[in-house]
Amino acid sequence: MNSGYVVFRFGEHTFATGLDRIREIVRLGDIEAMPGMVAPMVGVILLRGTPLPVWDIRPEPAGVERAGDCLVVELDGDLVGVAVDRVVAVLQPDELVDGDEPGKTLPSYVTAVHRRAGAPVLMVDLPRLLSAA
Repeated sequence: MNSGYVVFRFGEHTFATGLDRIREIVRLGDIEAMPGMVAPMVGVILLRGTPLPVWDIRPEPAGVERAGDCLVVELDGDLVGVAVDRVVAVLQPDELVDGDEPGKTLPSYVTAVHRRAGAPVLMVDLPRLLSAA
């Protein structure tokens, strides 16, 4: 059962993913670089005193300090942070209008194209998106 969506921005693009893997949304604080981390893993932030590894897959040069939000995502039983430019909304399942199949020209992590206020919203599978990064 779909519990809703989180809608977020990477640059000029609007994406959404199901809330089933999202544990919380926090403001992206100072990211502390750690030795041996390989992009797209950029470092850790402290989440209530516990280090949270952060992936930054935004389409900008790596290493550039940027503000944003952080999706705290559960992947294979572990929590990781995914940096996004901005969380736009958390929506109920009926607040996105069904759209088209993504077609072959979009990356495989895009599972559907929905609409919100007439604008396209690309539905993404977060594990596929992260593995593509």
